[in-house]
Amino acid sequence: MKSAVKSLQNNENIIADEVSDLHRIIEEKDSQHTKQLTQKDQQIEQLLDYIQLLRQNKFGRSSERSHKNQINLFDEAELDALLAELEALSDTKDEPQAEAPASNKAAPAKKKPVRRPLPESLKRIEKIIDLPDAEKQAMGDDWVLIGYEESEQLAVIPRQHYVIKTKRAKYAPVNEDVPDAEQGIRVAPRPEQIIPKSIGHSSVIADVVTAKFVDGLPFYRQEKIYERDGISLSRQTMSGWVVQLEDKLTPLIPTMKQSLYDGKVLHIDETRLQVLNEPGRENTQQSYMWVYRGGLPDKPVVWYQYADNRSSQVPVDFLYPDPESKNNTAPSWSFTIMTDGYSGYNALSKMPGIAGHAACWAHARRRFVEASKGRKNTAAAHQIVALIGKLYLIERNIKDKTADERKTIRLKQAEPILDKIKDWLDDKADKVLPKSLLGKAIHYTLGLWPPLITYLKDGHVPIDNNPAENAIRPFVIGRKAWLFSGSPRGARASAILYSLIETAKANDLEPKAYLDYLFERLPLAKTERAIIKLLPQNLQTSDLVG
Repeated sequence: MKSAVKSLQNNENIIADEVSDLHRIIEEKDSQHTKQLTQKDQQIEQLLDYIQLLRQNKFGRSSERSHKNQINLFDEAELDALLAELEALSDTKDEPQAEAPASNKAAPAKKKPVRRPLPESLKRIEKIIDLPDAEKQAMGDDWVLIGYEESEQLAVIPRQHYVIKTKRAKYAPVNEDVPDAEQGIRVAPRPEQIIPKSIGHSSVIADVVTAKFVDGLPFYRQEKIYERDGISLSRQTMSGWVVQLEDKLTPLIPTMKQSLYDGKVLHIDETRLQVLNEPGRENTQQSYMWVYRGGLPDKPVVWYQYADNRSSQVPVDFLYPDPESKNNTAPSWSFTIMTDGYSGYNALSKMPGIAGHAACWAHARRRFVEASKGRKNTAAAHQIVALIGKLYLIERNIKDKTADERKTIRLKQAEPILDKIKDWLDDKADKVLPKSLLGKAIHYTLGLWPPLITYLKDGHVPIDNNPAENAIRPFVIGRKAWLFSGSPRGARASAILYSLIETAKANDLEPKAYLDYLFERLPLAKTERAIIKLLPQNLQTSDLVG
């Protein structure tokens, strides 16, 4: 009897253990199922966010400008209250997100458009319109001419090509007894040209270069334009001119590059480039065009560099071409580098001569702008965009101050705002989905925080990397039209031409006028001093006239 009871108890214990195991397995399955559902819900939310962002980018406004009333939200007295409101808004998950608050003030009336006067430098051709003779006869002597009702219209004459026919005088001795008659016929020397024996004058070469590198017209389109003018000028010929210009413009390179080191800040950026026929590489592999903007504030220099990779060693090798200069010996120059969040710049920031590494607030702001176009947390994203806008408002107000004055004002006005932003980011970093648009914006900004506040310490350092982005934008726009470079040599030639053109634009020179001036005078420049005077940062608009 006892054995039967003991056996029954053992069976009950076994059944209880099995039931417990079954409950545990069910709980684990439920937990896994719930976790999987949560992950899928998060993935769905992320995909819906991306779809919303793509639709906005495709069909919505492309401007990143904040609503004009957002900046006004953040008067200093209201800052703490609004950040508390931010916290409450971001903690609300299921409720519809509020839009950015709108002002109660009526929108100002739009100004009536005013036609701008046409430039005085343009030639005027007067066209006088009078009353018909019959009507003037009927008026008799009772009416007298008192003046004219004037208006102006812009007109155009189709561009006119002409041919420069160069005649080189030839002299022959009258007889064989003339001294040096054995030398034969004497011919006047050829004129110096940017590309000797070319069918194109320097003005045409400058026109072709401007059309491609300023206006983004590929050579095949220019070929069609010349055909309409009755001129046969092939794309191969134009491409050959650009390649030959690499050697012709090389004398300008050393001095122009050295000018990059003269300033206190060096902006750096990079973008992809497709280059064909690179040794040992497939035509489908990506190369890169790097851009550097430095020099003195009143003599800025923009430099393009072609490289077949995006390695962190590219800017290091560019700024330190001599292997011995890469040691710990401090160079004669010193500046702060300004970049985006690409980690490839970290190696450069540790090199001698680099006084600091600043990050770009425009890139950080752009991520919060994208988050503001998502499906959730849009109110929080709008508020951070407005806070960053407050930083930019400070910068606009101090742009004409000295470096020391900018530093003082930034420490007084911008640093408290930055502290508030940092506290909010730290608090929300673990409360927002890391892969959501807002989560990515938060973690990107936190990961760059030390470089993002570098500009507080130095009044020479700007708040963003927009000078480099503005310099590289013409290249990106042109790339959409001509798509690729046909060879590494063509890519290097393009880099030199973009460097000269963008430096000219940075120094307020009209690119076509500068290229005309340069291509006409460079062949005549035989000394280093004459070459230096042709660099765009050493010229004024008045120098290009005449």
